Formats: sequence, C-alpha cells, structure tokens
Amino acid sequence: MKEPSQNEDTAKKVHIQTFGCQMNEYDADKMLAVLRHENYFHTNYQEDADLIILNTCSIREKAENRVFSELGRLRKLKSVNPELKIGVGGCVAQQEGESILLREANVDFVFGTDNLFELPEMLNKVSQGQKISQTERHPRQKIRNFIPNYTFQQARHFGIKAHLTITKGCNNHCSFCVVPITRGPEVSREPEDILAEAQQLISVGTKEICLLGQNVNSYKANGVDFVELLHRLDKLENLERLRFISPHPKDFHAVLADAFVTLPSLCEHLHLPLQSGSDRILRGMRRWYTMETFYEKVALLRDRLPEATLSTDLIVGFPGETEEEFEMTMEAVRSVCFDLIYSFKYSSRPGTRAAEYPEHLSENEKSERLRTLLETQEEIVQKKNEALVGSIQEVLIEGKHHRKENTATGRTRGNHPVSIINSATKVGDLLAVRITGAQPNSLEAEPISTSTDSG
Repeated sequence: MKEPSQNEDTAKKVHIQTFGCQMNEYDADKMLAVLRHENYFHTNYQEDADLIILNTCSIREKAENRVFSELGRLRKLKSVNPELKIGVGGCVAQQEGESILLREANVDFVFGTDNLFELPEMLNKVSQGQKISQTERHPRQKIRNFIPNYTFQQARHFGIKAHLTITKGCNNHCSFCVVPITRGPEVSREPEDILAEAQQLISVGTKEICLLGQNVNSYKANGVDFVELLHRLDKLENLERLRFISPHPKDFHAVLADAFVTLPSLCEHLHLPLQSGSDRILRGMRRWYTMETFYEKVALLRDRLPEATLSTDLIVGFPGETEEEFEMTMEAVRSVCFDLIYSFKYSSRPGTRAAEYPEHLSENEKSERLRTLLETQEEIVQKKNEALVGSIQEVLIEGKHHRKENTATGRTRGNHPVSIINSATKVGDLLAVRITGAQPNSLEAEPISTSTDSG
C-alpha cells in the first residue's frame, strides 16, 4: 500500500454518508483512512464530491428504505456531474449485492462489510468503466487481522472520544437479527493490534475509547479473553475512560462485573440488551436466557457498584407477543429502572427466522406499545435524574452548548449528558461538577473545580 499523497492540487473529494450503528461509523472512519492513500480528502458536501459512498445499515427496515430514498436523490447530482462515482457499502450492500446495481443505474459499485479495504481496486475498475459488485466473504482464517495496520497508523484526529472495533460478525443467530447474514461469523482481532490502535488514538488526543462488537464480551484471541483485554487497555497511559458495546447477557459474569470495580478507566455504565420481558418471547428470539437469569446479571453489577448506570435494548411487537407478554416487558422496565433504553418496533428482516414466524402484529399495535413504553421510561428517567441533583460528578467536556453562551457540554462516567454553566473549560478537560437540575434527557450542572485535564 502506497503512502498517502500530500498533493491537494490533484486531490479528489469523498463524501461518506453513514446510516445505522456505531460499527458503521467505525467502518466509515476506516474507509476514509483507506481513501487517503488514494489522495481523497473528506468533504461534508455532496455537491463538492468526486465520490459519494452510502455506508448502509439493514438492522431495521426504515434504515434500509432511507438508503434507497437517498440513492433516488443522488440521481440529479449524477446527471449534472456524470464523472461522479457513487458506491454503496455496508450491510444493505452485503445483503442485496448486485441487485442494487440493477435497481439503481446511477450506482457504480457495491461492496460488502468484508470488502471495504478493497476500495482502491474497486475504484480502479470503476474508472475503467466497469460496474462492480464486491460482496464475497474471505475465508475466516485469513481475516483475524481484518483491519490493516496502516488505517490507524495514518489515522486522522478522532477527537476526545473514539470507537475501536475488537470483533466482527456474530455467532448467536438471534431470530430477528441480520448481523450473522451481513457481517458473517464472529472473529476476534489480535490483542496486539487492538492495543496498538488504542495507543495511536491516545497519541492524537483521545481520552475515551468505546470497544465495539456485535457480542463484544465474547472476545477471545491468542489466549486473551475480554476481561484480560480490558486489563491491558486500562494500563495504557492517558486513557481516561473505557466503555464497551454491545455485550450479550449470556457472557456477562462475575469476573467481568469485578472489572467495573477494579479498573480505574472502566466507566460505571453497562449496556445490557434485554429485548423482551417474556421468557416465551425470549426463546422465540433465540436469546437463550430467562428473566430470572437476566435479573441475576443485573445484580452482579449493582451488588458491587450500586451507583452504576444501566441501559438496554427492547423490541416491542415481536411476532405473537400478547398484551400479557408486553406487560411482562413493562414490569421488567419498572423493576430494573434502566437509565436509558433503546426501544424499537419489531421490523421483519429478510433471511431471519422471525420473518417466517406467524402472528405478526399490526403497525398500530406496535406503535401503541412503543408509545406506552416510552412514556413509562421517561417517568423513570426523570425520577432517576432528579435523584442526582446535588451530587458531585466527573464530566468529560465534549464541546460548547449549541444554544447557550458560556455553557459547556459533556458526559458523566455513568454516560449522562450534562450542560455546565459558567464553564471556561476546553474540549477534553475532565471537570468536577455539582448537578443543579434535571431534565428527562439531560442534567444541568455548575463547576466546582478547575479542569483535571491530564494531557
């Protein structure tokens, strides 16, 4: 791989539009790193771009529909600038492949989740007038180092917070999820590569790293398991905060719970996806735990660290879900008192087992259940936030408030968004604050100390 060109006179511009999850955002960063070696520079404006890539998500039908709507809007740009190259990557591309080229004539190339590092070869073929569909998977044994070193050795500045992928794919095959279809079987990166990328991020000013994986806590490579990896990352100098998403409850155990107490950088926040409060629905989802065992997992953390915050994922309206079973989910929400939920109406995805299940609920039924869930959760969060008023919290400053003057914004270690009045701090500072007010989605605070910036 050649070194990136520094000649901006001959440089080309790329616009990457990302849909979906943090994994897709991370993939977008890697695409930019690859394209820098081809003398591409990022632009925020589609109208200025020589290359537009839609980095897609197919977890939910709505995200997939947005992709095809965006491709329709790009037809005008292509008609004005026939030299514009348009590519579709990510999960929709992996799932739909060549059919996207047949459906959308303005698309020049399609590439899957395993093929983003082949962008230079694909673009070369496109420049010769070819239409490319590159979605084949590589043999598992060849992709353990599935992120080439050059992509982070020449990394751009990622800011004070960054994501870092440690696994790709998934072996769980939940009945509602397309990840095993679009991203393949689970593969763990070499621990040495993960540590090297983390060190590179820290060297350019990153203070907080969030580890990514579809089942992040099942990580294992070269005899290093997930907890050992956390211990190794915690030892890196100037890493202030460490987080991870998304773990699976089946792989959350006492040793991992202990790490929240013993590792200074590991933040007191756990995302633990529940999906449903009904044991029957959980079996239909192929989640392989019960509500009893889920409550036991929650207790593992809260017994050790009562102040820890807990977030979750919930799906309402799964095929065959009765009113009684939905109420079981509501009871779980009221019992656990999650600090944050990511809630969704069930969306049937092609190729998944649940798509073939009978008794699909109407959109009206799913919408009404989602509304009830969100209203209840808002009441819970308001009470939990009000209980924090008067407490002292450490906040990592992320920027200035977009409306209020002399107000900074950031997050606590528990992942609460906070606005701090009368703050002269800069991005990346760690600040001790006193919580003075509570809203359903954020906290208000005032500083009680100067910056504890360690950089």
